[in-house]
Amino acid sequence: MYREKWRPQLHFSPKEKWMNDPNGLVYHDGEYHLFFQHHPHSKVWGPMHWGQAVSTDLLHWEELPIALYPDDLGQIFSGSAVVDKHNTSGLKNSNEDVMVAIFTHHGEDNEKQSIAYSNDRGRTWTKYEGNPVISNPGLKDFRDPKVFWHKKSNKWIMSLACGNHIRFYHSPNLLDWSYLSSFGEEYGSHRGVWECPDLIELSVEGCDEKKWGLIVSVNPGGPNGGSAVQYFVGDFNGESFTCEDDKKMVKWADFGRDFYAAVTWSNIDEPIWIGWMSNWQYANEVPTDPFRSAMSIPRKLSLRNQDNTYILVQNPIDLKSLLGETIAHYEKVTVQPGIAKNLNVSIPLHIKGEVKEFDRETSSLKVTLIGEKDEVEILFDRKSSELNIDRRKSGNVSFSEEFPSVDTMPLQEIYDFEIIIDCASIEIFLNGGSSVMTEILFPNEDYTSLQVSVKDGNATLKNVSVYKLNSIW
Repeated sequence: MYREKWRPQLHFSPKEKWMNDPNGLVYHDGEYHLFFQHHPHSKVWGPMHWGQAVSTDLLHWEELPIALYPDDLGQIFSGSAVVDKHNTSGLKNSNEDVMVAIFTHHGEDNEKQSIAYSNDRGRTWTKYEGNPVISNPGLKDFRDPKVFWHKKSNKWIMSLACGNHIRFYHSPNLLDWSYLSSFGEEYGSHRGVWECPDLIELSVEGCDEKKWGLIVSVNPGGPNGGSAVQYFVGDFNGESFTCEDDKKMVKWADFGRDFYAAVTWSNIDEPIWIGWMSNWQYANEVPTDPFRSAMSIPRKLSLRNQDNTYILVQNPIDLKSLLGETIAHYEKVTVQPGIAKNLNVSIPLHIKGEVKEFDRETSSLKVTLIGEKDEVEILFDRKSSELNIDRRKSGNVSFSEEFPSVDTMPLQEIYDFEIIIDCASIEIFLNGGSSVMTEILFPNEDYTSLQVSVKDGNATLKNVSVYKLNSIW
């Protein structure tokens, strides 16, 4: 168990069967709870349940029994969870603070919002007898409730995905909800259905300023095809969200093909989120067994004021507890054309460093992961101002015609980099986390070599460290 081919060694994956969106992320009594969309009887999407797992450090996970099962009201689609510290719901019946899960009941005829509660630290759940707490107003898409306590207005706020926009509701007690406002019909990308919203307050780097961010997943329509996460930055006054950016501006959280449905943990001070590492273009077909899908590395969130616009910044949580042997460390190294730097490596792997300078405007920097017959190329091309990930020769790519790809992210410069490589994924964080790409991979054999090369000029790197990472299992 947990050593099967392509089983992630750094990322949460279910013991077996199907998983998609993270749900009900909440911290309570020393534990991070991760619920997830789960079909326990198949490796393909089917009747949705809430699987669950807990962790004390967001790295090492213990999978628990299924939390919520489908019932007469429908399947258990995505949602969120909160700790009702002041028992506003009146559902507390023990010495423990009551945990309340808010989710979508997906029936054949409609989608509506329901709740369940737990008085034993999330180990067992009881569905509220008055479900649904929000009936469907006549919309086909009406799902994925994300709830938080808004201190200034002293009420619970819910964000709901409604096809091409987000609706906000409020409640004093998690049971009785009233409509507040809507946002989004004229904003951002509408090349797919809007899903999995999250309204969060984020700190701006280097100052005391805070802004509100609205997270919205969209499928299809991502920058490289299929599923992706966009975001909006502005203000929330307790009733409505106002976006500061131009209506047609699209801000993507991650330019890779495999980061979707990301939402944040509730009941923590510093925003941390996690996403589903897959893409609906091929999620049902990836060649893993006996499980399908994994979650990303949890990431800390903030904003950066860059050229008078606010950019989402993501940085992986501290991985020091997983650090194994040091494969290489360079205080300073210059890479020259025709003379590649090669390292023997073993996966999983952590790479971190800085780019001191390129000596030409047309220089390119390439990092290649190499196996016996497979390779993955990561290319930064200064001339075209973009980063490319080429996974066409990465291993098993034949399971879907949508999978082999060269995926692109606009990028003017690289100042620093952090790369996390698991046996079936790669996550790239550039320039302090302001540019991010996540891709899944299925090498036929483990990658054993890391090669760094340049073209049309030298590149000087500094403080480069390459570490082996230990398994979370």
